Amino acid sequence: MKKLMFTLLAGILVCSGCSRLDIAYRWADTYIASKVDDYFDISSEQSKALKKDIKKDLLEMKTTLLPVWMERLDKIQKDVEGGILTDQKVAVYFGAFFKDIDQINSHFKVTAVDFISSTDAKQIEYFKKSFFKKNQEDLEKAQDTAKLEKKYREKYEDVFKMFVGSLTDQQKQFIAENVKASPYPAELKAKNKAFVFKEFISHQDSKEGMKNFVQQYTSQADKFDMPEYRTAYQQYQEKLQILISQIMMNLTERQKLALKENILQKSEQLRTISSL
Repeated sequence: MKKLMFTLLAGILVCSGCSRLDIAYRWADTYIASKVDDYFDISSEQSKALKKDIKKDLLEMKTTLLPVWMERLDKIQKDVEGGILTDQKVAVYFGAFFKDIDQINSHFKVTAVDFISSTDAKQIEYFKKSFFKKNQEDLEKAQDTAKLEKKYREKYEDVFKMFVGSLTDQQKQFIAENVKASPYPAELKAKNKAFVFKEFISHQDSKEGMKNFVQQYTSQADKFDMPEYRTAYQQYQEKLQILISQIMMNLTERQKLALKENILQKSEQLRTISSL
């Protein structure tokens, strides 16, 4: 459920490789609706209603999250310019962004409940089949550890390059060591998705039950997670934070200039979103 809809926005605006946040924002409603359609086979009327509700939620977020993100980026930029970006500050910024991501579902609570209220029994059955198929694919991919390691090594390199340009051999080594020693808990994540899905689908015979589940889930998703996944994901985040600190503390002068320029660009893109 989490991957299905609402953290997609966080992925688009914060963690993805998209270099233009304003463009991603403009297309967020269409992108999310298309992903929901993949799982539920929604009607054109449902798609229109969903896009309308998502746009409303995005407008609200412009007055809540965006100002916070812009202020945070300004602080990072000043720290980089002043040469005072420390491990401790990286940890604070990193933790704050992930906290925002963890809580982003709550901004779409009404939209999520309204959407699930609009589904019929046929669409829930379609959802079950789609979920099982995609989750099985995720499990199979997670079990190919060599391929998964390569995927995340390349993903991290691409994200860092987007902000600081070409990486040094030492920085690439930091990434390779991190990915090998602390791999993303992909298999546990797939199992956790199945665990949460099972709880959701146990309410399929009651529209009110499904609505109540979605409302609770969008308010506090992590309380539905398996404890072992929650622990593994927390450990993964801590190791990823160490990697980010390693890269940030070992920037070349050229990379520092590139980082400042890219932070300025991202700040401007967020300001563009604010003016839309």
